[in-house]
Amino acid sequence: MANDGLFFRKLAEVHPRCGTPALAIIAGSAWSIVLALAGNFTELFTYVVFCGWIFYGLSAATVFVYRKRIKDEAYAYKTPGYPWTPLLFIAAAFVLVINTLVDNIKQAPYKTAFAVSIILLGIPAYLLWRWHSSVASDSPVSPEAS
Repeated sequence: MANDGLFFRKLAEVHPRCGTPALAIIAGSAWSIVLALAGNFTELFTYVVFCGWIFYGLSAATVFVYRKRIKDEAYAYKTPGYPWTPLLFIAAAFVLVINTLVDNIKQAPYKTAFAVSIILLGIPAYLLWRWHSSVASDSPVSPEAS
């Protein structure tokens, strides 16, 4: 994402001597520490699975988008049992997400709201970086600057 201009550019840099994205590794480690301090293993595992199934369902839904965009049979994205297979998978993902939400709302509603909020904060963050990236690419570069 950083290479595409959709996250902090500094995180895309590769360390000259080690050949690794050192700052990105440090940032990922810091976020892991924050998460480890935020809850126990079972809670973290539940939220990872919860978030994962949201995006698995969304990913399966893209099959419909690609099938609509690519009309040529030779290049169309093929799925066995289409449209029932992806619909069944999306429904199963939805049921798992709703079940996790209902179960966790009973036990710790604030933690569930926090997990959902983190996911939803990704939307404005993405839109902001996307806008910033398009503004930066649209700005004229003077010959002196290059």
